[in-house]
Amino acid sequence: MDGRITHKTYHRSKTVTIVFVCTLALFALAGRLLYLMVFQSEYYTLKARELHERERSIKAARGRIIDANGKILADNKTVCTVSVIHSQITDADEVVAVLSKELNLSEEYVRKRVEKYSSIEKIKSNVDKVIGDEIRARGLDGVKVDEDYKRYYPYDTLASKALGFTGGDNQGIIGLEVIYEEYLRGEAGTILTVTDAKGVEQAEEGEERVEPVSGRDLYISLDINIQSYATQLAKQAMETKEADRVSILVMNPQNGEILAMVDVPEFDLNNPYTLPNGMDASAFSEKKRQELLNAMWRNGCINDTYEPGSTFKIITAAAGLESGAVKPTDTFNCPGFIMVEDRKIRCHKVGGHGAEDFVQGTMNSCKQVVV
Repeated sequence: MDGRITHKTYHRSKTVTIVFVCTLALFALAGRLLYLMVFQSEYYTLKARELHERERSIKAARGRIIDANGKILADNKTVCTVSVIHSQITDADEVVAVLSKELNLSEEYVRKRVEKYSSIEKIKSNVDKVIGDEIRARGLDGVKVDEDYKRYYPYDTLASKALGFTGGDNQGIIGLEVIYEEYLRGEAGTILTVTDAKGVEQAEEGEERVEPVSGRDLYISLDINIQSYATQLAKQAMETKEADRVSILVMNPQNGEILAMVDVPEFDLNNPYTLPNGMDASAFSEKKRQELLNAMWRNGCINDTYEPGSTFKIITAAAGLESGAVKPTDTFNCPGFIMVEDRKIRCHKVGGHGAEDFVQGTMNSCKQVVV
């Protein structure tokens, strides 16, 4: 009898303990659920939305480059970027046929990207807006056509090595385009669309856009009129002297502003990867082709060293006048050379300039006077 009572008491105590532990666990789970649903609801709502969102980038309009007269030297042209989303495509054959025809791409190239399992796959960028609008009008499932920007240079080759150009991603490569990249590039925007678990877009959810911020315009001291005239003179000098290249740099002596920077031959800013003199790119290795391009883009005005020659005589003449070592009325005799220690430096006029004052000697670029 006592044994049965003890046994029942033991089981009752065990049952109470189990019920207490289970109740405590339920309260703990309920508390955790309350914490997640109330206090962490914003965080998990955002995470859930991210799982069902597809993000497409929108390029920002790059800042313009404007000369001293307000003329636009670098602008933007509206183009399109065509992409595909594999999970949303309902007729892959039609998509491949249309895109390969409209974008002038091989079917093999397009199919490889159409059949690739990825959130979004770019087919081609910098597509002409008219073609992009035609593709969009077809309403092909899974095909996205987003407006984009491509750099455009109205004056083609003018000041090409000073301005520089941008690459396929609209990022500066050389010249002012890369030096002021931070100010010109702007901030990209995004297009967000909601999809189901299979990645199919939910049309009823619509699109959410974060608009891009355009880059800032760059105003420079370059004068397009002076640049054009200096370019003509450089081309004439190159033909007359049969030179490989000619550089001209025009500065404002009052403040050092660059009014023109010419280094001919220039290159077409709208086709910067086309080799000069009709060279066939396929005839060269990738390394050689890049070397030829680098040589074509090289700006001799700032990248090459050279002897200033007679242009430096202006400095020595000004220094002599400022220090009082000479006066404009001082006279000199030029026999056609000057001895500097043990060296004979000849004047450009072999017979010499004869008697002349300081002003005349400077006008004649005479070594006897200004060396």
